[in-house]
Amino acid sequence: MNRRVLRRSGVPAALLALVVVLSACSTPTDQLDESQLVQGDAAPVESPQQSDPKGGELVAVPGSVRALVAVGDRLAAQTVRPPSLEIGTVEGTQWSPDVTVELPESAGVATGGDDGSIVVPYDDGVVVVSPDGDSREVSGLGPVSAAAVTADGQLVTGTADGDIVFRDAEGTEVNRLGGLSAVDVLELSRDGSISALSRPDSVIASIDPDEGQAGPLLRAGRGAGMVDEFSEQSLVASDTVGSTLLVYSTSPVRLHQQFPVAASPWAVASAPSGEVVWMTSTGTNTVQAYDLGDGIGTLLTEIPTVRQPDALAVTDSGTVVVGSGDGAGLHLIRPDLSESVG
Repeated sequence: MNRRVLRRSGVPAALLALVVVLSACSTPTDQLDESQLVQGDAAPVESPQQSDPKGGELVAVPGSVRALVAVGDRLAAQTVRPPSLEIGTVEGTQWSPDVTVELPESAGVATGGDDGSIVVPYDDGVVVVSPDGDSREVSGLGPVSAAAVTADGQLVTGTADGDIVFRDAEGTEVNRLGGLSAVDVLELSRDGSISALSRPDSVIASIDPDEGQAGPLLRAGRGAGMVDEFSEQSLVASDTVGSTLLVYSTSPVRLHQQFPVAASPWAVASAPSGEVVWMTSTGTNTVQAYDLGDGIGTLLTEIPTVRQPDALAVTDSGTVVVGSGDGAGLHLIRPDLSESVG
């Protein structure tokens, strides 16, 4: 999730095409068409050994980059070895890290909270970090596979066996929902809606904190990888197995668009304009920008980037940052999107 302090509004008017709604029942199997081919279990595809980043600046960071979170023009890079958050300020294509926050060895993927924080799940709870590097652990929650923080500071946590738990800021459980095979990503949209991604069966679900079960549930392509907010009432997802970009409205989740993109997309992030989506391709070591404003997904640019581009963020000022999962550091780009290339 690439969370920003700057808030945009409105769903692009052209998100009209395909609407799929499935009724909520007791299990994912009950809600979904068994005849639909789903491969699931998406993971970043290993990239070609050769890469040739173009433009911008390359910045070294310790170890491999697992995730990037932009909060305004502050950037947090989550590294694997050692497990930490490197936090600094982005100006143009320059990044000045100034704070290192150590993370538990079992740390999961960092995401941005709706309150401007950075939240990291681990095997006994979550670590909540401010953009300035102040951190606190909420422990004793058991293994957490995904986490999010609402605008008022409440915690939402997921488990590997499919439970979603709503908690107060100190971690006390308020409500628990079932109905998913796993919880790999939790996405809080700016309209207040909550969505969850289960990768094993490639399912995306609406989450109501007052219910006892997740749903409605939708198939998310052939193998969805990552999800990010897009505009006030929509989100985007990468179909890693099917090599497509998926666009959903929220409250409840409904599929509006899908179209082919470069091979094996993974990380996805929306730009401040509210109409452009950036996506990395680990199959080609590139990052692409797609304009969704006219409803057909126009390719604006494709830029060669670092090998294994597993992480992506866009700052409020428009700097695109790609993180390498292979130790090649960060690629900071200020692209010209004035002309479409496809």
